[in-house]
Amino acid sequence: MMRAMRFLSRAVVLLLSFAAACGLDDTSAGREKLLLRAARQGNVDEVRSLLDRGVDIETRNPNDGWTPLFWAAVRGNVPVVSLLISRGAALETRDSRGLSALMVASRLGNNDGVAALLDGGARIESLDRNGWSALMWATFKGQTDMAAFLLDRGASVEARDPDGRTPLILAALNGNVQTVELLLGRGAKAGTRGPNAMTAADFAERNGYGDIARLLRSR
Repeated sequence: MMRAMRFLSRAVVLLLSFAAACGLDDTSAGREKLLLRAARQGNVDEVRSLLDRGVDIETRNPNDGWTPLFWAAVRGNVPVVSLLISRGAALETRDSRGLSALMVASRLGNNDGVAALLDGGARIESLDRNGWSALMWATFKGQTDMAAFLLDRGASVEARDPDGRTPLILAALNGNVQTVELLLGRGAKAGTRGPNAMTAADFAERNGYGDIARLLRSR
């Protein structure tokens, strides 16, 4: 026990020395910056030490509103994600664009981060302020492997945003042919109509993706 306490003390001293070298004072703001950096870099021991010292687990990056959980998830730092969740990090916190950590990691295609968030209790069908789910972001961004992973974890292939767009429509209108093929293979209905009664083929054709439009109409 005493050995563990001495090790923790040395770790804290080294961490504060690092902070001083980087121009970060041993203040609340300085420690919060260190926590964000440690989460981003996947330094689980540093994250644990800072949390043990009482640094706010929900501290935010001033530019985008990302918390330590966002950074750990988008970088695929699974041990850090798991630690943060076990310490009570809020899974549904939103960044400056209204996105959760799950949505951001999904649109960036980090399967490890998304898996850790889902295993920790993140809601797969949670929506952003525009009514988009993690699957919708993945399909719109052409993250085909991520879309397949989310479908395997139970995401709805026929979900709709407030305007009536499905994941298939979002993939088609952005020209993501591999994602379109995946969704069709997973049972997405090519004839589903979205805004203005347009199908995914209509959106693809309007946006100049004739090959996708032909593929969809062949179904």
